[in-house]
Amino acid sequence: MKTGAFKISLLAFAGFFLAGIFLMGYLQNALRGTTMTLGVDLYPRWVGAQSVLDGESPYSFETRQKIWQAVYGKPDVPSGNPFGFYYPPAVVTLLFPFILAGLSLETAAVLWCAFLWALWSALLLGWVTSIPIPPKARLVLLPLLLLSGIAFRPAYSNYLLGQYSLFSIGMLALAWFALKHQRHVAAGVFGALCLIKFSLTLLPLAILFFAYRANSKTLLSFGIASLILYLPPTLMLGWWIPDFLRDISGYASENAVAWDWTRAASLSGLGWLALSLLLLLRSLRRRDADLAVAASLALNAVFVPHTADYDLVAFVPLLALLGKDIIADRRIPPFLSWTLFGLLIWFPWISLLYYIRQPLQDAVEAWYIFIWLAYPLMILTPVFLYEEFKARMSIREFSGR
Repeated sequence: MKTGAFKISLLAFAGFFLAGIFLMGYLQNALRGTTMTLGVDLYPRWVGAQSVLDGESPYSFETRQKIWQAVYGKPDVPSGNPFGFYYPPAVVTLLFPFILAGLSLETAAVLWCAFLWALWSALLLGWVTSIPIPPKARLVLLPLLLLSGIAFRPAYSNYLLGQYSLFSIGMLALAWFALKHQRHVAAGVFGALCLIKFSLTLLPLAILFFAYRANSKTLLSFGIASLILYLPPTLMLGWWIPDFLRDISGYASENAVAWDWTRAASLSGLGWLALSLLLLLRSLRRRDADLAVAASLALNAVFVPHTADYDLVAFVPLLALLGKDIIADRRIPPFLSWTLFGLLIWFPWISLLYYIRQPLQDAVEAWYIFIWLAYPLMILTPVFLYEEFKARMSIREFSGR
């Protein structure tokens, strides 16, 4: 990566982060007294990290009571989301410095949500500026793409709730970018960080390291970074794996999930499974490393329970590859490519507004189920068809020589 581009990326991240602090602070005050709490998904991890510092397991019932006190204002078993810790203890290593510095949970929530907003916005800006658009159209289309991406509903859910899905996908994207530019040590560090929510990124990281032939520097960096993340809580907790497995084993039964692995047997699940697997196998055969990583994210997500829409950021790399390709492909009419891509970006909001207008008691929960049944196929289908189109055009062009 060129030094100038790297500096621009850092400046963009810093600018978005500062703006995000003011934005998230405003939202936090605006949400007071409502049923929603800014950065609420940080609360279980923050309280769990505090418990580890106090010598208690983050997976214990006592820690859950402290989490319920922080989220609901009382330690009683809640009627809603149980907000367990659910994560491997590596996440507490990241939180220790801020807790020890005396940061309040509310301030931490603002900073965390601002960080997620800045991470997403900076990555989005880098992607938008890489699309080859005619100079006359750039002043209109690039800001339109950037604003549409910032408003993208699954990303919005992440930086409003403080979810770790966006963090893990963002770290995977940075590891991906580092490997493309031969930054092997950085790739290992980002690879270790992307496994904070390993349920989304375990297979994609393995495919990334395989497809880009990660060398010993990357693997050593990954190993050292992982050791730094896991050693402190392991020394404090002892053998934590049985407690962790017991904690996550109850996730699907404790939460009202919109998707779990049992739905893979549905028509939607079979289509999702088949298309993502076909794309992965085809990309590996053709040595298309980028498509392989993006397809593996989609395939991995089939087998993971999902409650809301925030995990749909796993499909962002497929969307990014599709959008960049069809917009740049002069064989596709611009109106068609822009309309298709715009529909894919805005469909989550359009469908949510439709559900909210219906006389349903739990309209948002019903939408969560619908969006997980519909949206993965909505993205995978045009990606698969476009790959077929490119293959046929290549054969035709080769035959015509």
